Amino acid sequence: MKVLVVGANSYIGTRLIPVLLEKGHQVVCLSRDKKYFSSQNYDERVTVLNGDLLRSKSIEPFPNDIDAAYYLVNQLTQTLGFAGMEALSAQNFMDALSKVDCRQIITVSGSCNTLSASAMSRLNVEDILGSGSAALTIFQTNMIIGAGSIAMELFKALTLNTPIFIAKTWTQAFTQPIYTGDVLAYLEGCLLKQKTFNQKFDICGPEILSFKQMLLIYIAIFKDFKPSIITLPFLTAKLSSYLLNLLSTISYPDAQTLFENLKTDKICLDNSISDIIPRQCLTFKQSLREGIVFG
Repeated sequence: MKVLVVGANSYIGTRLIPVLLEKGHQVVCLSRDKKYFSSQNYDERVTVLNGDLLRSKSIEPFPNDIDAAYYLVNQLTQTLGFAGMEALSAQNFMDALSKVDCRQIITVSGSCNTLSASAMSRLNVEDILGSGSAALTIFQTNMIIGAGSIAMELFKALTLNTPIFIAKTWTQAFTQPIYTGDVLAYLEGCLLKQKTFNQKFDICGPEILSFKQMLLIYIAIFKDFKPSIITLPFLTAKLSSYLLNLLSTISYPDAQTLFENLKTDKICLDNSISDIIPRQCLTFKQSLREGIVFG
């Protein structure tokens, strides 16, 4: 089938394209820099369109025979007006998509069990994506493990020096990390499956772990020493700034979202996706090793 990938340069987008091609799909990508994207040496099954989602007139028309579309746009920098820009991006996408016969929109989001500005903005974007004629499929996950993922970059940064400082909430809150490859399998596996239409699914790995437990496993695998870990009563603004300076490859909104997710439990409450797309997801330790081997 022919699928559109919007956010093709995002962490998930760049890794999803080879998976789609391997499964025999034709891929159309929207990129703000067509020349740069074309240099990635994808084969002739990839068509690249120019388009900046914040400028509707810049978006080249989508092919009429698009079967499904992935909306994988990164969160925008959380400065004044970021929510409006995220809404504008989603609305411009929907306006462009309304001109073609697309049956399904697929996106990845985080669990929104807080009333933070970023969570409310994500919910607003989901409402916009669900406002058209195409069925919407939403996958919710809070920590993705794989080479280059936000969580992996945080583990690397924290273990560069010793002692390691972490917030007390990070030792108390639990989450279920999922391997990048498992996320990609769900994204491809749900294509035009009617049971996933207009549904929101939690996707997660098989283990419930605290951030401290994950950090210790990471250290045991990748470090030849055991650094001391100091737990602080709370994450101060100074420590946040320190971490963000270390995380030079991570955007501010991505890092902020990860810190936010570490404050409270993020446990999968609904595993109904396993009835539609049966899959044995990797454990956290397996995810770390696979992420290094396959990127």
